[in-house]
Amino acid sequence: MKRLMFLLCVSFAAIVGAQTTQDWFWGKPIASVQWEGVVHADRRELDSVVKAYIGKPFTEELWMALQARVYELDWFETIEPAAFPGDDARTRVIVKFVVTEKPSLESIKISGNSGIKSPEILDVVKVKAGDIFNASFARIDELAIRRLYIEKGYPDARVSSSSAPGGIDGTVVLTFIVAEGAQVAVKEILFSGNAAVGAQSLKGLLDLKESGLFQSGAFQEALLESDKQKILDYYRSKGYVDAVVADVVRDYRKDEKSGRTYLHLTFVIAEGKAWLFGGVSFEGNKVFGTDKLLPLVRQKEGALLNYRKLLLDKQRVDDLYYESGYIFNSIALSEKRDEERGSIYYTIQIAERDRAHIESIVFKGNKKTKDHVLYRELPLQVGDIFSKTKIIEGLRNLYNLQYFSAIEPEMLPGSAENLMGLIINVEEQSTADMQFGITLSGFGETDSFPVSGNIKWNDKNFLGGGQTFGVDLIASPTDQSLTFSYLDKWLFGKRISGGADLSFAHKKQTTAQDILYPIFDDGVPDPYSSYEEYIAASSTAPDVYKMPYNTWDLTLGLSTGYVTPTPVGDLGFGVGFSTTLGTVEYEIDKYRPATKSIRDQNGIWSLTNKVSGRAYLNRLDLSYNPSKGFYGSQKMTLAGILDGESQHYVRSDSKIEAYATLFDIPLFEGWSWKWVLGGHSSFGLMLPKPGYSEAIVNTTDALRIDGTFVGRGWSKLYGHNGLTLWENWLELRMPVFPSFFWLDGFLDIAALRTSTGLLKLSGNTPAPDAGKPNFSNLGWENLAMSVGFGVRFTIPQFPFRFYFAKRFSYDGSTIDWKTDGATGGFDFVISMSQALN
Repeated sequence: MKRLMFLLCVSFAAIVGAQTTQDWFWGKPIASVQWEGVVHADRRELDSVVKAYIGKPFTEELWMALQARVYELDWFETIEPAAFPGDDARTRVIVKFVVTEKPSLESIKISGNSGIKSPEILDVVKVKAGDIFNASFARIDELAIRRLYIEKGYPDARVSSSSAPGGIDGTVVLTFIVAEGAQVAVKEILFSGNAAVGAQSLKGLLDLKESGLFQSGAFQEALLESDKQKILDYYRSKGYVDAVVADVVRDYRKDEKSGRTYLHLTFVIAEGKAWLFGGVSFEGNKVFGTDKLLPLVRQKEGALLNYRKLLLDKQRVDDLYYESGYIFNSIALSEKRDEERGSIYYTIQIAERDRAHIESIVFKGNKKTKDHVLYRELPLQVGDIFSKTKIIEGLRNLYNLQYFSAIEPEMLPGSAENLMGLIINVEEQSTADMQFGITLSGFGETDSFPVSGNIKWNDKNFLGGGQTFGVDLIASPTDQSLTFSYLDKWLFGKRISGGADLSFAHKKQTTAQDILYPIFDDGVPDPYSSYEEYIAASSTAPDVYKMPYNTWDLTLGLSTGYVTPTPVGDLGFGVGFSTTLGTVEYEIDKYRPATKSIRDQNGIWSLTNKVSGRAYLNRLDLSYNPSKGFYGSQKMTLAGILDGESQHYVRSDSKIEAYATLFDIPLFEGWSWKWVLGGHSSFGLMLPKPGYSEAIVNTTDALRIDGTFVGRGWSKLYGHNGLTLWENWLELRMPVFPSFFWLDGFLDIAALRTSTGLLKLSGNTPAPDAGKPNFSNLGWENLAMSVGFGVRFTIPQFPFRFYFAKRFSYDGSTIDWKTDGATGGFDFVISMSQALN
């Protein structure tokens, strides 16, 4: 402290001595605080330290406080402060700190550890490579590592640290040296004084377990404390509110054969007597009347007192006040006992204070993401009344950005009564990903070459501004495409989105031709002599009669939308426009396609314009991996604005999804046994454009059962171009590592109507059923069904799904399992997670 005061006095003298005129700066507002010499220090942290002083008058008291805050960081070897005019008239002051940083951390190492792996140890270490080295912070991390060892059952563990010069000037290597000692295992857990509750019931409550075949039994001090509390909570839920764990007797015994130390634990319990709940009253409540508060207490008078439920009742009272901004209230429980009746009567005493307002909102840890990108996701701002619901909503919005691996809010007292500061600490993750891959499609099932290469670069937080920019290249001998895309979800600082994409695509394909007698105008290929004969052959032509052709397309798409929060979810609207310039190319002197539209387009560049509109309602908790909520959307598309275009149709797409968490049971630290049930149903319909007798749709835009996203496993149905598609799935999801991948089980059901009728799935050769041209005649034989299981990755940079699907159909009485899959009748399916739209 003496050294600090000496430095403050010296710096104070320096600032005065540095001026060329008399003390002009006193009383002038501080325009800014500048830094020189900062290399590794976190500038955002520095800015947050000095932010409170900007705009305030420059006084001796403020100057001393500002310097003290800078010295408290302990990041610099030397600090030289000075003050300069902020304008020619010297009406403002610029404070400048010229600093010399302490060495930065080149790397952090762990030595001497064997029982706990280095990555797990580094997880509890606060200092990171690149930080300014501070010996006091290293000592704090020593304690954190030792605490980790104690929790893992190493009571004798010792931790120290040392530093050495790094390979780069101005850096050091920090090494934590661990002496682990022996791990202690729990051999036996006993109880004493428990008359009302059996030992097995109590033992089942505990996180500490006896060592056995499937249990290491590692003793953890932290678990012992939490287990004592669990015993008390259980007793108090049964009316024994006076129960205490009087002692925990430890008996250490060393096994001479194994050399391990075993621990025998005995919990000594004083139960007391069971009490009844006598009721509750309120005191001091003026903002909310008793008639408003009393329904929040759900425990019944005269029932066995459940103290845990009583605390939940009180928490509901707390939340009611907190939600309205009364966070500084004092809300306490007091009791009155009736020994004769054996009941306890409670009073909730409320000391009401003024509502809290938010004085400041500060983000920390966002080195790439600009502050304004984060502020706009919060439904509250400086000056607003505190709202717990709005803070939770803001955190959900930040998680949905997928910019951060961790988000941790802090609430601190403000500079005056009823003011508070909100600090949101974030840990950024990569938002840009580069993918190199090979895609395998069904061999022989489509015209495309079965192997294609893919290079994709995408950044959903481009230059930290919150925009999405991407480039996608796909190439194979038969298919090539290049797409550039851009999206900004906050145009003009509002929840208005704007996007554009430009793509080029080329495909080599085959189609049936009609060059042999009899010649038809459209739709009946060789070698068939009538439309009925073609239908009887499952609407397919032998390969020997097919011809090659090329398609070329250049597409520009524009879109915009608006989102507004509502009490039932985010309500969004969007419109889009795309124009495609395309042509078909084949050797006209050698081939004659059976499809008239291909013949008409040969060598002619034609436009296809599309206009779409969409509305949706989103109530999902997390858009990219939901556990609860729902999503519904309706989209309408008009293709063919001008008469000379290649496609003319109206398309309707309806979708609904819903999710619910069936249970979420914590089993281990950081992991819960959790099941999420999800359901999806969508209906797509191609209709004739007004003035046209039928929908004119090319193969690219036709509805399909593709076998990967729709009707998983049914890739053989990909060649059927649909006009109506009904698609459903039901999924049961369980996290393995929640932030990385989940196990999924699924049931898929899909049905497709082509231009010639509903697709019939019974039998070995799926074909359109000309006898049922209307989708209203849907039957069991028209449903393509599959069940399966697999792994779904939730990493934004690797959004892949790997499934095994078992296809089957049903004729109303018998299930027909398809056995022609690659592995025991199972089809292996690779797909990618799709954004909701």
